[in-house]
Amino acid sequence: MMKTKSLLLACLAAPALAMAQPNAETQPLAGFYYGDMQAPTGWEWQSPDSLAYNKQQPHAWFFSFADTESARKVLPEHSTLFQSLNGTWDFHWVRTPEQRPKNFYETSFSTADWDKVEVPMCWNIAGIGKDGSLKYGLPIYSNQRVIFHHNVAVGDWKGGVMREPRKNWLTYNYRNEVGSYRRTFTVPADWKGRVVYLNFDGVDSFFYLYINGRYVGFSKNSRNLAQFDITPYLKEGENVLAVEVYRNSDASFLESQDMFRLPGIYRDVYLTAKPKVQVRDIVCIPDYDATYTNATLNITAKVQNLDKKKIKDYTIDYALYENELYGESNQPVAGVTAVSALKELLPNVEQDVCVRLEAGTKVKPWSAERPQMYVLVGQLKDKKGKVVETFSTTVGFRKIEVKQTEAKDDEFNLAGRYYYLNGKPIKMKGVNRHENNPDRGHAITREQMKQEVMLMKRGNINHVRNSHYPCAPYWYYLCDKYGIYLEDEANIESHQYYYGDASLSHVPEFKNAHVARNMEMVHATVNHPSVCIWSLGNEAGPGNNFVEAYKAIKAFDASRPVQYERNNDIVDIGSNQYPSIAWVQGAVKGKYNLVYPFHISEYAHSMGNAVGNLIDYWDAIESTNFFIGGAIWDWVDQAQNYYDAKTGSKFWAYGGDFNDKPNDGTFCMNGVMRPDLSPKAQYFEVKKVYQNVGVRAVGTASAFPNPQPCPFRAARSKPASARPLPCPSTLPSLKQRANIS
Repeated sequence: MMKTKSLLLACLAAPALAMAQPNAETQPLAGFYYGDMQAPTGWEWQSPDSLAYNKQQPHAWFFSFADTESARKVLPEHSTLFQSLNGTWDFHWVRTPEQRPKNFYETSFSTADWDKVEVPMCWNIAGIGKDGSLKYGLPIYSNQRVIFHHNVAVGDWKGGVMREPRKNWLTYNYRNEVGSYRRTFTVPADWKGRVVYLNFDGVDSFFYLYINGRYVGFSKNSRNLAQFDITPYLKEGENVLAVEVYRNSDASFLESQDMFRLPGIYRDVYLTAKPKVQVRDIVCIPDYDATYTNATLNITAKVQNLDKKKIKDYTIDYALYENELYGESNQPVAGVTAVSALKELLPNVEQDVCVRLEAGTKVKPWSAERPQMYVLVGQLKDKKGKVVETFSTTVGFRKIEVKQTEAKDDEFNLAGRYYYLNGKPIKMKGVNRHENNPDRGHAITREQMKQEVMLMKRGNINHVRNSHYPCAPYWYYLCDKYGIYLEDEANIESHQYYYGDASLSHVPEFKNAHVARNMEMVHATVNHPSVCIWSLGNEAGPGNNFVEAYKAIKAFDASRPVQYERNNDIVDIGSNQYPSIAWVQGAVKGKYNLVYPFHISEYAHSMGNAVGNLIDYWDAIESTNFFIGGAIWDWVDQAQNYYDAKTGSKFWAYGGDFNDKPNDGTFCMNGVMRPDLSPKAQYFEVKKVYQNVGVRAVGTASAFPNPQPCPFRAARSKPASARPLPCPSTLPSLKQRANIS
């Protein structure tokens, strides 16, 4: 094992030697490398400071379209420059890297004896048989620990993920599973002359990519977009796509979240096409004036020239369209347009082009109560006015502020530092949410996402902490559309090393990953009005790597506050987990040594007969504006469907039911909802406590000193029309208090 450890350290920086930056103007994220290597070294998945090879720099979730009409629909399926690669793939699974088919990517390699699977999928779940068999390894549930051997000690990570664990552990026989995927595709003929990108929305945890037998690159970070320019590797007609996925890698040290650990290509895979002169990124930051009357949109487009000659006198024209509330049809907002100019751009260079769109009073503000959405359509034009590219993104007009407030300006007459949305203090009534489906693992569908949003809205839930990673892109689209306040959290949790000297937050070799995972998140979701808080990660130590991540976020986006409950000293708003009711009752007075405003990132652990004392938390939270709110742990029980080998009966399986070791048993069953999204008793308690109108009786004794008996009886045998009504003379006066932002 000492030999493995020394080789790992020697190869940490090796990929950087043969790789160059994409161009002289753009500084890529540290750990992203570029070049033309003919084959991988084989050490990429054990090199913590090397994050990606030939993976595009992160950018917002947006798409190019053939024309304005299709661009107004925003979603990629309306674009002729989008092609889904979801569907049937060839698949081969092995227990260890040594057993993998090493030349599977060669075009002459036959996959005739491979299995056919549906992508997206989690291979452990896809391999579950109705006879109780497990064809592609075991699903394993772990709370804090990684699933391979490790010790809580400084430098333990240097031993890698292949160390021999205890003999009863899953990873003793399944040391590091590898899934090999293949399929073919054909590029549309009318994409000729364009740049073609291959996109993976989520692959757990590491993968190598090959096109037509040629090595393209690799990616870690299982929960953000991995996009590759595959134009140089394509040929006319049928192309061969090959992907080699590793269950464990150095990325796994940072992905030790409390959930079933399920490898595979579990989110959408698709092709997109763009012109050689293209808008590579679009960042839209809304703002309001001091009176919250006149709205603006600060737009930054990153234009890239991948042509062989320089361009001159290009423009980008913008127009705004107002969506039907909760709908997708839209109409132009008259007079709200903008034009930005690009004087010159050299080959293989990119440049930011900025403009402010003045919306004035012609737009409506976005909030969870009234989520008014807009579509911004941009057109990149050459010097003759010819449209080179049409693109779009959704936007919402809202302003977030954290500011000191005088007592006279506070509804509770208390001076303090408060969180405001569009000039109003709000309460975030939330849950923590994992992506989980009992039949599909983490490969959830659009239909399920919409069902979840509808259940939340019916349950008076207006806030979700995306625990503990960025979600599938469509989730943000729905939260924008229907009104959910999101805390977006970077894909970082190294809970297995806790928060002392062994924490990876102190380790320089992991700095690149801490910063990049935050920036990949922020770039991807910056345009979504539903994202109201950034979170640096979860339960991963207090160290300097998070200080650097915070600085990077604030340099890119200063319009939202940043939170991280493991180091309140470095962020904009305070947070903690599982405080007692008594502590909250004291803390909401604003007199504790806390960073206010305060948000409880996890509380009211919804396991067993929990959540009964929720009202006590909220009586305190709603008594001042020092607390924004909080998120219950968690939204849905994370069980997976399994089958009894003797009877064939289906049941919800948790840790240990798959003979998975080590595991944390039923600790994944903490939801307000059951695994199939049917409500538990907790759901109705949450709905009652989270309701936006509170009613209480006041002054009954003085108002009615001699109440008269009332003949009302709620007899079940009588129809409603036959029941006597309450006596008006004995009804107490009611005072209704409604907090409406």
